[in-house]
Parts: sequence; structure tokens; C-alpha cells
Amino acid sequence: MVKNLWARLFAAVVTAACLGGTAAAQSLNAQAPTPLAPGLNQGTIDNMVGPQYWSFRYHKGQGTLHIGFTSMGLFGNPQTTTVRFILRTPSGQVVAQYPVTSSGQMAELNMPGNFPGSGTYVIEVAPTGMALVRGGGDYTISLAGPAIDYAGAAPAGPERIVGTYSVMVCPPDFDCQASLSIHFAPDGTVQTTDGHSGTWRVFDPASMIYTVVVGGDRWSLKLVPGRGLFGTNDLSVPIFQAVR
Repeated sequence: MVKNLWARLFAAVVTAACLGGTAAAQSLNAQAPTPLAPGLNQGTIDNMVGPQYWSFRYHKGQGTLHIGFTSMGLFGNPQTTTVRFILRTPSGQVVAQYPVTSSGQMAELNMPGNFPGSGTYVIEVAPTGMALVRGGGDYTISLAGPAIDYAGAAPAGPERIVGTYSVMVCPPDFDCQASLSIHFAPDGTVQTTDGHSGTWRVFDPASMIYTVVVGGDRWSLKLVPGRGLFGTNDLSVPIFQAVR
């Protein structure tokens, strides 16, 4: 049934203009989705941050979309979590939705079909559940087939940390009375909204581990794209949470 739906979906595609530009990590901006690259595109969705957006180009011919999702646990216990994978046109029109539910084990969807022409799709990965209870999990998206065009896709480098985050764990020397934000700039500098400044540098690119120094405060942090920066020994609570 899913296969037939995917095939009907391709048959009903309206040719659209291609999106331009590239992105370095999971995008939180529907107007600037991350182009999907060859192989497995991995992400972690978090209902306290919100949806993530990817895009891909296609030409006339065959293509296959594969999705995998594994829910995160709560206090070491598996959670039953549903994530929606929503196909949209570049203008935002919803073409189809695919809910995927996991209870701690990977749930997968494999959807082959045929594209009638050239165009672009945006894939929105949307978490469900109350924001008061952290939920989500790890997912993968891969594309295959002669119709898929990977133009615009580029591997993410150390600069994937660049962006603005909310300060969730506030050091004593920060102004913790207000809602704080921290910005990581491409030149390796850091600035907070209460006037602190510092630096960031990549320590282990493969593991996405960074060293961040702001005044007398120093962190070793792991980047989880689309969620934020976490202590290397605790991925349950973000130190700096990604801002939409």
C-alpha cells in the first residue's frame, strides 16, 4: 500500500523550480532545507526544538526513498514515539505524510516509485508529543535510483556548529536572570546576549566534539545537529539548545 501511494505520488508531481544553496547541518528553517547527500543522511529529532527540513532534486525516472527511525529512551526506558515525514513542494504544499512509529527498535519505510519529470521536494521531519516531555529519536534518510540528483549536496564540516543557541545550563558568571542566547560565528568566535565573548574550535571532527571557551568557563561539547550542544558524557540535557 505504501509502495502504491509513493508511486501515485510521483505520478502526480507538478514540476517545480530547484532550490539553490547548500547547508552544513540539519536545517530548522523550512525556507532553507539541507540538500540530501548520497548515502545515509542522519539526524536526531527533538520535540523541544521542532521540525527539521531536507530537500532533494529529481529528474524523470525511478527513485527510492528509505526512512529509518529509532525512538530515544526516557530514564533508560524505551519510549513509543511517532515521527511524521512530510513531503512538500518548495512552496510548502503538503503532498504526502508518512508517520513512522518506534518503541526503541528501528522502524523502516522503503518507498520506490517513478518521477514523471524534474523538480524538487522538501522533506519535513516533524516530532509529535507534548513539549513538556522530551521526545524524539534518531533517524536516517537515503535516496537511490537514476532519477535522483545530488546537485547542491555537500558534506558538513566543522562549521556545522555555526548558529544561535539558547543557554540551557547557565554558568554562575553569566546573567542567568534573563533568557540567554549564545552565537557561534564562522570565524571561531562566540558571543552571548549578556556581553560575554569567547572562542570555539573543533577537537574531533568525526565525533563532532568541540572545545568552547567563554571567559573562565570551558566546555567539551558534542554537537547533535538539529538539537544542540551536549556534554560529552550526557546526551539527555543540552547545554546549548538549537534555536529555530
